[in-house]
Amino acid sequence: QGSPMFGIGNIEQFITLSNCYVLDPPEDSYTGIHWTDEQISHISKRRGGCGIDISKLRPNGSYTRNSSRTSTGIIPFMERFSNSIREVGQGGRRGALMLTLNVHHPEVIDFATIKNDKTKVTGANISIRLTDEFLSAVVNGEEYEQRWPVEAAEIKIRKKTDARAVWKEIIKNAHAMAEPGLLFWDNIIRNSPADCYAEFGFGTVSTNPCSELPLSALDSCRLLLINLYTYVKDPFTKDARFDYDEFFHDVKIAQRLMDNLVDLEIECIDRILGKINSDPESKELKAREIRTFERIRENCIN
Repeated sequence: QGSPMFGIGNIEQFITLSNCYVLDPPEDSYTGIHWTDEQISHISKRRGGCGIDISKLRPNGSYTRNSSRTSTGIIPFMERFSNSIREVGQGGRRGALMLTLNVHHPEVIDFATIKNDKTKVTGANISIRLTDEFLSAVVNGEEYEQRWPVEAAEIKIRKKTDARAVWKEIIKNAHAMAEPGLLFWDNIIRNSPADCYAEFGFGTVSTNPCSELPLSALDSCRLLLINLYTYVKDPFTKDARFDYDEFFHDVKIAQRLMDNLVDLEIECIDRILGKINSDPESKELKAREIRTFERIRENCIN
């Protein structure tokens, strides 16, 4: 699917075999936001998409110690990331981007309704991370807490609001605009094999742009397709059946191929690093791009 088919054996372009990556959530500073923006550009020009959770960014109107005195909130930075993914050409196809936000973030309604303006965030998909805490409040007709930082011991901003009113606004926009997507986050974490290893850095933070796969920071999805229709024998008859034996045989081979694909990906990353190191720019300019792919390589090996 996609990048593996385009990249395996392709010695003309310096590209990844991964379809999409999840990045570290941007830190709540201009430096952190710029670093995320850089990584989007670095990965996009190598054919990868990106998924980012922006829940760490402070909400609109909150206090800052710079010249503006207050934050502009998440919306301008959603636009920034969206524009970056649109800017980087990928041979006639645009890049892919997912922006996710925790439902407890104070700007969740602004996030959920952004696509009502069809000129806004046109380069990204958006999804909301729904928690059991929020969903329980919806079921019981209760208020729930919006807070920032969303996941921290020390909360600086907090307010209670009607959970059902937020839910109805989310659903109205999901129905009208096909976005935001809904991520039942606590279920995702409970059912994620990778999150058994969260203490080793494999804790899920967001999803790839098409949302097939929740991933940890700098992990990636490498897509392989098995066409299930081919395993239906005697279709549209009373003898129709699914051939589980053939399916098992093929899935076993496919899983082995996927394991090989990780090794092939490491080879591609090494080629990319070699290309960057040979570029004429100064070491200072190249350092951050090199670090992006060194970290991807480390996670790939792990």
